[in-house]
Amino acid sequence: MTFVIAEAGVNHNGDIGQAFLLCNAAKEAGADAVKFQHFRAAALGRAMLKPLELSDAEMANIAWHCQGIGIEFMCTPFGIPEVHFLAPLLKRVKVASGCLERWGLLEAVRDTKLPVILSTGMADMDRISGAVAMFRQPLTLLHCTSAYPCPVADVNLAAMDALRARWGASCAVGYSDHTPGITIALAAVARAATVLEKHLTLDLGQEGPDHKASIEPDAFRIMVTAIREIEQAIGKPEKRLQPSEAATAKVWYG
Repeated sequence: MTFVIAEAGVNHNGDIGQAFLLCNAAKEAGADAVKFQHFRAAALGRAMLKPLELSDAEMANIAWHCQGIGIEFMCTPFGIPEVHFLAPLLKRVKVASGCLERWGLLEAVRDTKLPVILSTGMADMDRISGAVAMFRQPLTLLHCTSAYPCPVADVNLAAMDALRARWGASCAVGYSDHTPGITIALAAVARAATVLEKHLTLDLGQEGPDHKASIEPDAFRIMVTAIREIEQAIGKPEKRLQPSEAATAKVWYG
């Protein structure tokens, strides 16, 4: 089954109450995990992100809330201290596209020995190769276009095939979607994405960097339902009589 991640990201707008509501919405929509981002704006040199920070204590409370409602807590660390803090709370680590050449961060993630999901936005094969070489634990590569929202013409889902051709023997391949709506996410699942990440917001009209590249809870629920139907429909690489065809086949062929 496709592992569906509801990317809450910073769509909580720095409010832990909103973060809890995003967790609840992800659970109700049928997501397998809900993911946040843990950073210190000062360390990143991006003061404009300060209002979107959550403290260590708040992030731990979100993890406990996720445990209580029965959804996996995920979080992307943007600094080495964040990796060390988050590791005991996580089943797997998500590395952001912009961190593919942050070698100290990648080493810290590697040392957790947790499975890694690596986004590949803004990267060519050489840049991805350097990051892949860092890890020995199970690794999933997510094709991604780092535009918020992403124009459909720039999606290039066929890049998933290129990632599989290069690393498919050792890495799973999925897709991180920043397009409006759910069409492209469903197409990625039909192209055998093992992981699908999609931004979730409580309100598309809110101010913030990621809301316009997100979908609301009702659309997320519809997307997850459609993903599970697509999985049933894909079937096996063989051509044979299906049970539902038997009566019609008897009429035609006896």
